[in-house]
Amino acid sequence: MNRMTTMNGPVNGSVNGPVSGPVNGSVNGAVSGPARAGRGHQHWEQGIAHVHKRDWVGAARAFRRAVRAAPADALYWINLANAYRHAGDHGRALVAVERALALDAAHPLALRLQGEALAALHRYAEAVAAFERLEAGGTREPDAMLQHGAMLQALRRPKESIDILMQAAAIEPAMMQLHAMMATAFRDMAMQNEAIECLKTVLALDPGNLQAMAHLSYEKRHVCDWADLDADVARLEQALATTPAGMARLSSAFSLLSLPIDPALQLAAARAEALASTVGARELPALSAAERAVRADTVSHRPRIGMLSYDFHEHPVAQLIVEMVERIDRRRFEVVLYSTGRDDGSAIRQRLVAAADGFVDLRGTSDAQAAERIRADGIDILVDLQGHTRGHRNAVLARRPAPLQVAYLGYPGSSGAPYIDYLIGDPLVTPVQLAHLYSEKLAQMPVTFQPNGRWRPIPDAAAPMSRAEAGLPEKSEAGFVLCAFNHTYKILPEAFDVWCSVMRETPGSVLWLKETNGQLHDNVRREAELRGVSGERIVFAKAVSYAEHFSRLALADLFVDTWPYNAHTTAADALWAGVPVVTLYGNGFASRVAASVLNAAGLAELAQQSVEDYRLAILALMRDPELLAGYREHLVVRRQELPLFDCELYTHEFETLISRMWERWVAGQPPEHLLAR
Repeated sequence: MNRMTTMNGPVNGSVNGPVSGPVNGSVNGAVSGPARAGRGHQHWEQGIAHVHKRDWVGAARAFRRAVRAAPADALYWINLANAYRHAGDHGRALVAVERALALDAAHPLALRLQGEALAALHRYAEAVAAFERLEAGGTREPDAMLQHGAMLQALRRPKESIDILMQAAAIEPAMMQLHAMMATAFRDMAMQNEAIECLKTVLALDPGNLQAMAHLSYEKRHVCDWADLDADVARLEQALATTPAGMARLSSAFSLLSLPIDPALQLAAARAEALASTVGARELPALSAAERAVRADTVSHRPRIGMLSYDFHEHPVAQLIVEMVERIDRRRFEVVLYSTGRDDGSAIRQRLVAAADGFVDLRGTSDAQAAERIRADGIDILVDLQGHTRGHRNAVLARRPAPLQVAYLGYPGSSGAPYIDYLIGDPLVTPVQLAHLYSEKLAQMPVTFQPNGRWRPIPDAAAPMSRAEAGLPEKSEAGFVLCAFNHTYKILPEAFDVWCSVMRETPGSVLWLKETNGQLHDNVRREAELRGVSGERIVFAKAVSYAEHFSRLALADLFVDTWPYNAHTTAADALWAGVPVVTLYGNGFASRVAASVLNAAGLAELAQQSVEDYRLAILALMRDPELLAGYREHLVVRRQELPLFDCELYTHEFETLISRMWERWVAGQPPEHLLAR
């Protein structure tokens, strides 16, 4: 379900001072230029005085007077745009810089500022065009080219991004951020080995870069390169332990969830990353007593729920949530969806648009504008479906556009954010005895936090995919199929040890893995050989259509899970296909999801608490066909009635939980743990 956040997002430029003449490169202060006179110049000088005091609001006020006095002077407009940019008003910055470009269409600094303003407004395609015009005019500044590359990555054009970044590297090869961004682009092209080399370069340039450490480990695990895993974990734990509390630092919290790292340190990483989202974010004014009274009086019976996500398209989050959105009782709630991601024209996107009371596309808006829109819409409870994953808009949430803000579904851990009030879990994924591992108050669903429904394709019993078509041994060959379709970054040596151990005891068995990239085959087969299992017994499943996936998935005998990051949507997929899941759970949210899913499917006994119990449970099912058949029959025969797939019941329970949050707010009570009833 989840995606790790990109190594580098849109990059702030370095236009940091007033501008008075032609500029080459970045601007860090006043630049001498052609002499000017008159009232416009006087106001410009006043603006410079404000700039030197870093008073950007005052500077903008003075530069506005300058452009009124001399509206045909492009440099006054550029200075106004620069002041607006630093004041965080990117919309006005764009208007000002476009006035400058109307006077001087090729001015390099104006083009640079235009690209930056468009980037801040998340208008990525237009930003790319601005940077292209800048470079076509002969200005090739590595930091501007870095922003150009970032915009191409935001548009999912990684190959073009690499081309631009390579050109920038030829000019300034020691630019650390440049290599970090190339790593992200290579990852997007499933070129993990190249991404790994880029990250090694980042660490050579900046050995203490926590984000690069985390990403390097993450990319290596994508190709099952475990050679230095223990050293990587130790280095990350040391870096996290020595990061001062309250320090805003990009830490790649998502990538840490799949490592055996102390949950308290994972919380520290999330706190540091959440704090980074507040930099430059000014919180909206708190609701006045009068506004609170009006809300409590007029909408307490029908609060407005807003859901914020980058993933309202063909994505597991959208698939999981769509039926619930359709079922929410409109006599009790309004639901508005705020989309920050692409419109892929998919059926799931169209269903979400039709299901919501309002569907707002926030692309092309700054974080401040997005927050103001949510506030203006009167959203009472803002549900974030993203957390620390790629495409998040945490800076919107940091502005507190809604009285209550809730983390849900998209990120399996604590946000660490002071601006998030509740985290929706359940008694298994977020037990109250582990509340100290979360910055939010825990809000528990009664059975499982994961919404499902009966939307998945039913494996085609009339014309199922054959084992041969899937590259698997036939049953006649005693070919027991252990399926581990989690992303390969979740696979750690301890789990692989168990899988190889049970395979040694069951001749003819195979391990079926998801082919997440084409660079992992040799590493996996070598690791199997080192554990006494022929590499030929590892089968890789290539990407297929969603319907074919379920027909193929049903061929597996048993799904074996990973830890500390379990199967999430993947576990529910396996159970829907009639394949039992054996899991091992720990203390973190991500390590307890499969146990929650199994409990909702009536198979809680398949969730184990120790590695040895996990191994024995797998062996028992491999050796006892009748026991395995009983579990499969339970799943297939009762598929339509299991609580895991009962979205009507789930939606009612979700409504009840949201109502409990809202009732506390209306009563003037602070958030508190809301345990399952």
